Amino acid sequence: MALPFSDKLKLELSVTAGEQAFAIPGGQVKDFSLRMTPTGFRCELTFWTALEKADAALFTAFCKPDLVRVRLALSGVFDPPPAPLVVQGLVTEKRVSGTAHGTKDSVAVAFRQYTVTFEDAARVLWRQHRPVELHTAKKLSELLDAHKPGGLQLTYDWDALDAKQALVCLGLGDDHPAASFYDFVLWYVDTRGGVLTYDSPQDTYTLSAKKPATGSVTGLSGKHVARVDVELPPVIRHATRVLNGFGAGATTVALEQSQEVAGIQHDVLVRTPIAAVAEQRQSLEKERLRVRKRRLRLTFLDVPPIAMHPGALLKLDGERWSPDLTGLGEEHRVAELAFDGVGLQAGPHDGQQETMQGFTLTLSMLLELKSDPVPELPAYRPPRYPIYVEGKVHSPGGEASDRIYLQVDDEKTSVTNYRVTIPLWNKTVSVPAEPGHFPGTFYFPPYKNERALVALHFDHAELNRFLDWGEGVRMPQDSQGDQLLFGKNGENQTALTHDFQDNKPVWNLGRVNANDTEVIRLSEGHLLIQTKENPGGATTTPTYDVTPQVETAKGDLTAGVDGAVSDATAAYKESSAAVNAKLNAAAEETGAALSAAEAQVKGKAGEARAQLTSALDGLDGQTGALSGAAAEAKAALAGLK
Repeated sequence: MALPFSDKLKLELSVTAGEQAFAIPGGQVKDFSLRMTPTGFRCELTFWTALEKADAALFTAFCKPDLVRVRLALSGVFDPPPAPLVVQGLVTEKRVSGTAHGTKDSVAVAFRQYTVTFEDAARVLWRQHRPVELHTAKKLSELLDAHKPGGLQLTYDWDALDAKQALVCLGLGDDHPAASFYDFVLWYVDTRGGVLTYDSPQDTYTLSAKKPATGSVTGLSGKHVARVDVELPPVIRHATRVLNGFGAGATTVALEQSQEVAGIQHDVLVRTPIAAVAEQRQSLEKERLRVRKRRLRLTFLDVPPIAMHPGALLKLDGERWSPDLTGLGEEHRVAELAFDGVGLQAGPHDGQQETMQGFTLTLSMLLELKSDPVPELPAYRPPRYPIYVEGKVHSPGGEASDRIYLQVDDEKTSVTNYRVTIPLWNKTVSVPAEPGHFPGTFYFPPYKNERALVALHFDHAELNRFLDWGEGVRMPQDSQGDQLLFGKNGENQTALTHDFQDNKPVWNLGRVNANDTEVIRLSEGHLLIQTKENPGGATTTPTYDVTPQVETAKGDLTAGVDGAVSDATAAYKESSAAVNAKLNAAAEETGAALSAAEAQVKGKAGEARAQLTSALDGLDGQTGALSGAAAEAKAALAGLK
């Protein structure tokens, strides 16, 4: 529970509406309420202005729908002053009211009260950003850079963002319910085991593989703290199993964690013929089995002379701390901040131009151990996949109307793919070459330029269904016929047809190769077998189009290179995960050993203190006996006189 106290603050407030910047003296701030987390902040603030005319510049700019930016810096009054707590963001809500204050030079004037709610820029803008895009051969860092609005600063320290992805799809359209780009970023970070950190002093976001642990550690004296509460986060009791449902190589891999309850697990289902992909998922899920460590919530008596923003490193050190306090001497990271203030000024006219102002304040911080690896992310709506778009089957060579097909085989993984061009983005993607809705006894690969509905997932695509019949396949309505075509085109094909002529069924098998034709027809009372060469037909010159083979070779080369890169990346990630796991385990063991040693030292010190106290108590008793003997001796001497 926060405890109110009175203290002076130095405030610097600036409001930029459109292109106009306004500096507001700290003495005009009436109240503020600030909440900060590792990923961003939200602040509500109210300030007065001096006597203004009806057309005052701030009021005019404030009432426009332009983007409004607010920067607030506040700190306690110390010598030397510490680095201020700085927040700067975009206004999401604003309102204004006025109090009449007579006239000046025949012009009505008033004090105006402005209230703004502002948040960090990524949270404000990305929550309204819902792109639907398809990218190929793109890094996630490049994708994020392409979607950052002006002024947003992003830095990266995560290998997953530097790996080039064969396919990346953003399916965040403005339908209901829909995830935003901010949800997408949080989802990606959460499901890939990363960390999102907002640095409020620098107004910079960092996506990293681990929590940042750099910076100097500042000691915090107990004289500033009214209360310390130990918070014990919920402990995960589940293990994880990664299930690969691929029929030719189904596997179940159990991933354990130290606090699991037997028989309780989260199952993750994948379906992939590539063992390296399954192993990457196992490494990822193992890394996510992290148990939170205890945290400390501090309630303050005054504004301390330290950096207070999330991410700042602190140590409970110095005077007025109990020697048995949990967490004493350990390095902590600020995880959350709650800071509220109500000005002590008498009214809008009091202290208008002062930079310092008295406030009734409440301040609390949540500290986590610097070694705690578990990130803290806000709630988010996962993006919905797949999305469906139309594509055309890609097959090089021949004429545009030729029903030819291309398959690209990966010799290493034995995965066969088709290539499909998505006209909306003019991108060509790979889809698994699978029978689809046909059983395996049918082999009808999709042909060149065939229209198909493609299911786009975040990082891969699949054929959903086909959208049209090929040229010359459809039968006239009156014939009620069915037809199956084999071959390249109308001049080089075999057609199997069944229709009704004079309301009687007719079956026809026809082969044609330029002017050479063969027919087998079954009709009412007739069997026709015919082969002939049509006179005057154009003779064909045998040719061999090597374009498909070239494309296949290019595809094999690309797949080989990508596979090698993927294997190297997977090996690196697996090795990195193993090293990180060992380092984390070693850090845990070292921390546990230090804690045990500290507890042992405290215990020995307690025993020594008790023995010393006992000895002193015994000495007090002996002193009393000696005093009595001395008194008796003194009395005896007096009697001799």
